[in-house]
Amino acid sequence: MKAKTKLTGALASAFVALSLLATPALAQSQPQAQQSQQQRTISAEDAFTLVKQNAEKGDGAAMLTLGTFYEQGIGVSRNFVSAMEWYKKAADANVPEGYYNLGVCYEIGMGNAGDMKKALASFQKSAQLGLPQAMQKLASMYFSGEGVGQSNKRGLEWLSKAADANSADAANTLGVVYSQGLLDQTKDEKKAFSYFTKAADLGHLEAIKNLAVIHKDGLGRKKDPAEALKWYLIAQKGGYQAADLDLILTELRGALKAPEVKKAEEAADRWIEDFRKKNQPAE
Repeated sequence: MKAKTKLTGALASAFVALSLLATPALAQSQPQAQQSQQQRTISAEDAFTLVKQNAEKGDGAAMLTLGTFYEQGIGVSRNFVSAMEWYKKAADANVPEGYYNLGVCYEIGMGNAGDMKKALASFQKSAQLGLPQAMQKLASMYFSGEGVGQSNKRGLEWLSKAADANSADAANTLGVVYSQGLLDQTKDEKKAFSYFTKAADLGHLEAIKNLAVIHKDGLGRKKDPAEALKWYLIAQKGGYQAADLDLILTELRGALKAPEVKKAEEAADRWIEDFRKKNQPAE
């Protein structure tokens, strides 16, 4: 039996469009506390004290982290009102994540009664300062009509801006939009391939798998089992899991000659090695 796969992402249908774009709970989207060696070896209480001292001196990043500490109860009793206050101070210091977190506070009513107009204004400011996550949030709001007039056009504009700002999620989502002709868009396999490639280059596992599907099934181009094998191997080594993955790999290997299989395997290893080198943190 032949294994079947399909292009997937946040927009498998227009009604599933918001699954990827919807903002997670605030606690799940916070930056980690400052990562100095000292903070990694001291108690949560001492870390809180140090961060608070820096925040009170006007350090915007420390203000943001202090808000996270209050929200999650790190080194201090959980206090949503104080968390929101420090997110607001971080926003006033022009920290994009500060505006974003403040927007989520207004959106879900954390530390306040909730105010969608203020939430929208905060997300817009964060997006203007270049935060891709805020651009995706605005896209989600326009797609759903939550807090704004529903507009697929405006949603796609913000999603495109997020992709241009190197959001891998946004790029993969746009790939699915254009591959399937969703959200009032004309099906455009060339544009879809371009977005999937961008997302894959940024390490997006779903986009890597989507490229494999394109080459395997010949979507918008000639079928290329060798190239499909390469991308499926990259996905597999990156942690992608699917019930039919082993069957797909067996089928692709069976369609190729031994030297072609070896070449695809070597190409996958080179891609992974190049990706690791490009994304190796500076010492």
